Amino acid sequence: MSSPTPVFAAPEDSATAAWPASVTAVYRISFGLFGDIGFYRFKSKLKGRKYNLVADAKIETTVLDYFAVMRSSGSLTSAELKPKKHMFRFKQAPLIGKKKRSKLNMAFDDSGVKKVKFVPKNSPSKHAVPVTEQHLEDVLDPLSAIMALSLDSKEDPCRRTLSIFDGKRRFDLIFTPRRRSSSNIVCRVRFVPISGHRRDQDGSVITGNAEVMLRRVPKANIVIPSRVTVPTIAGNAVLTSDQVIITMPDRKRIAFRR
Repeated sequence: MSSPTPVFAAPEDSATAAWPASVTAVYRISFGLFGDIGFYRFKSKLKGRKYNLVADAKIETTVLDYFAVMRSSGSLTSAELKPKKHMFRFKQAPLIGKKKRSKLNMAFDDSGVKKVKFVPKNSPSKHAVPVTEQHLEDVLDPLSAIMALSLDSKEDPCRRTLSIFDGKRRFDLIFTPRRRSSSNIVCRVRFVPISGHRRDQDGSVITGNAEVMLRRVPKANIVIPSRVTVPTIAGNAVLTSDQVIITMPDRKRIAFRR
């Protein structure tokens, strides 16, 4: 079987394409019978071929409070998206059990992941599938993967594979077409663990394929995830866009609201 074409490649004419100078998106998070439980915010900035990404999420329920921040930076060339740095930190306070907080820093070079550091230290489980150096080649961090998903290749955005490493787990997200809904394109998303996960997958809370609804924005050369649905043992986790603001290099704005 031949290896998949890198899906985080930019279009061949990206050197002259008018990519947005910034994209700001706000998503509402809902979960099963809990209803709306929080928000997820994402912002990208592109200057020259250097990108900077910032995201934060907050969840408040009767059984768990959770807050997280992510930052990523890298470069976008005519050939591909190249991450350079990634940071992720979170804190959570469950109703029962201990509070927890952690911070991750990752560094990349031209071949892939170069350094991974957790504070406090988080050693791999002895029950996990080992992560090899080969697994860390040509991968994206989770935040850069969102930007990669948004790049409009002018082809079917539902025919792609994203190779991701989150600091502990290496996995693929495989997108395949599902249906069209008005001006939106709906993709089925299959999570395929490669390494870093437990050998038995009995502990997984995800019960099937996820679904992503994408909205094309031709004037900005991107697609926007407008809805993400993940089935779990406790019901569907859903992210729905409330507001998206796209600022082009000439400062013209394109806005979408729920």
